[in-house]
Amino acid sequence: MTLHIDISKNIHQQFKDRIGGKDFPNGFTIHPSIGTNEAAAVQVRFPGNLELYHFGTTQFRIPLEMDTTNPPDSPWLFIHINLSRFGQEKRIGGDTIFFQRSLPIGILFCGPGLEMHTVLPAGTESEVLSIRFYRYFVATFLPGIEASVDLDRPIAYEDLDDELGESLTQVLASLDNKLSCHAHLLTFLNELFGKLSRHQKPGSVDSLHPDDLRQIMRIATNLRDPLEPKVPALPDLAQRAGMGVTKFKDSFKLVFGQAPLQYRNRIRMAYAREELLHKRKTASELSYELGYSHPSNFTAAFKRHFGKLPSAV
Repeated sequence: MTLHIDISKNIHQQFKDRIGGKDFPNGFTIHPSIGTNEAAAVQVRFPGNLELYHFGTTQFRIPLEMDTTNPPDSPWLFIHINLSRFGQEKRIGGDTIFFQRSLPIGILFCGPGLEMHTVLPAGTESEVLSIRFYRYFVATFLPGIEASVDLDRPIAYEDLDDELGESLTQVLASLDNKLSCHAHLLTFLNELFGKLSRHQKPGSVDSLHPDDLRQIMRIATNLRDPLEPKVPALPDLAQRAGMGVTKFKDSFKLVFGQAPLQYRNRIRMAYAREELLHKRKTASELSYELGYSHPSNFTAAFKRHFGKLPSAV
């Protein structure tokens, strides 16, 4: 089954028409021929054209493909968060990208001009949270943010770290209390836009051709495994993307907010922090697992990144 979702139109109705089962006041269950658990698809609307969609955990009985678009002149902005324990395949243009969970789960911020294809094989377990709002919502609640966040780019990526994850947990826990849910959602959006505003600005690239965006998303998968010992050098990554080094570096920074090797280090440090936080590994074990020649080198790198020693986590 293939779904065609236009972000500028009624999202709830588009999904309901294709995968809906039983109706209830603010949503529907996913049809039992399509997904398990009688999973609920909940829509919550807030003042100011702010909308939240939560698709509960289900295992798809049939393969699903979804074409998601946002027309170039669309006033809507969209945030997609995959909450499942499993990856999803997405295709930007003609290439298929596998978004794996490599600490932490990612957030896709989608603007006008988006064209994205998602593949969900039969048996895939899925839980998704999506947020839609008019761009004037941003100007109203976060005046001046457009000076540091480009709302016109088709797609940007941000990690769902502990701070954002905690706020999102509060959103999901309060779906039945609209006032509380609204407050937690605004907190989440404030934190997310704060992180997007700290994305580094590329020096020579302010927009991407769809083919270039496709290549950047494909190459990024080479950097998301924190334990991969052999990561191609920057010139090799650029060559694989069919770009010069400067264009590749700036194009990558436009989407991910950091240069490729900085982003790679961020993934590794996020992995180390979570392992320490949950006491699964010691700093010494992590130093060797991540390829540092001595634990003191890992300790220094960790402190540079987080501003504190591993022992303080």
